[in-house]
Amino acid sequence: MVSVGVDVGGTFIKCAAVDDEGKILFSTKAPTPDGQMVAQVCADLAEECLKGAGIDARDARSVGIGTTGHCDTKMGVLLDCKNIKNYNNIKMCEYVSHRTGLDAYIDNDANCAALGEYMMQGGEKKDNFIFVTLGTGVGGGIIIDGKLLRGVNGAAGEIGHMVLFPDGEMCNCGRRGCWERYASTSALVRQSAGLSANPTGRTAFDLAEKGDRKAREVLDKWIYYVSLGVCDLVNIFQPDVIVIGGGVSREGEKIVEPVRKFVAENSMTGKTAGVMQTEIKTSKLFNDAGVIGASFLYTQGR
Repeated sequence: MVSVGVDVGGTFIKCAAVDDEGKILFSTKAPTPDGQMVAQVCADLAEECLKGAGIDARDARSVGIGTTGHCDTKMGVLLDCKNIKNYNNIKMCEYVSHRTGLDAYIDNDANCAALGEYMMQGGEKKDNFIFVTLGTGVGGGIIIDGKLLRGVNGAAGEIGHMVLFPDGEMCNCGRRGCWERYASTSALVRQSAGLSANPTGRTAFDLAEKGDRKAREVLDKWIYYVSLGVCDLVNIFQPDVIVIGGGVSREGEKIVEPVRKFVAENSMTGKTAGVMQTEIKTSKLFNDAGVIGASFLYTQGR
C-alpha cells in the first residue's frame, strides 16, 4: 500500500507518496505558512501527492506528519513551535484526517527522520537504533525494540541538549555547554571563522584535504566534540546502530572513522573482548529521511 509522509520545516513543507518498501512515488513541496494554515497546506500536499502517484485516497493507508516543534502524538496536536509564527495548539491530525479521509499521525521531525533511517536499514534490521542529525542544532531520535522512545510527554530524544561543558557556551535552550553548541554544523561554521571570510560546513573539510594545518586542527576538534556525545549515547543505550545524519554526513568516513576510534577507546565496553559493539555509520536517506519516516508513523501507533 501507499502512505503519505509530510515534513514540516520552518521554510518549506515537503510531502511524498511512499510505498511499503520506502520508495517515493511522487513528491512535492510548498512554502511554510503561519499558524493554522500549516494544517491546510499539509492536507493540500497530501492530496496532490496521492493524485500525482495515481492513488485513490480510498486505497491509501495513512498520512504521517513530521514537524518541527513539540507534539502530543496521542492527541495528534502540535503543541508548540518557536520556528513558525502562531504555530501552536494546532489539531493537525484531526484536520488532515477530515480532509483526506485517512488516519493521520504526527511526531517530531527528528523522530521521523530516525524512523525513516531505521525502516530503510536493509538486510537484517537492528531494533535498537539511534539517529543523530548534525545541522543548525543537534537533533535525534531513539528507537528501542523497534519503537520510538517518546517519553512521558512526547518530548524524549533531545540529545543535542546533553551538557558537555557546564561552564561552556550559552545554548538557545537556556543552559550552557550543550552538545549542539559544539558539534552541530552551525558550530563547525563558527569554529571555521578564521579559515575563510565566509566559511560553510564544508570549509574545514575542503581546506584540510588540501593540507591546511589550521583547518585540520579545527576539523579534528569538531570531530572530537561529535565523538564525546556519541560516546555518551553508547554508554547510556548500548544500541545496535547509531546513524549520523545531516548534510555534513555526506563526508562519510572522514567523520565516522575517527568517531568509531574514539568510542572504541573511551566507551565503557569498547575494549571488552567478546562483547557486541555499536555500529556507527552515516545516513543513507539524507533529505528524504523525514518524509519517508513520516510515511511509516502508522507503524508506531499513538
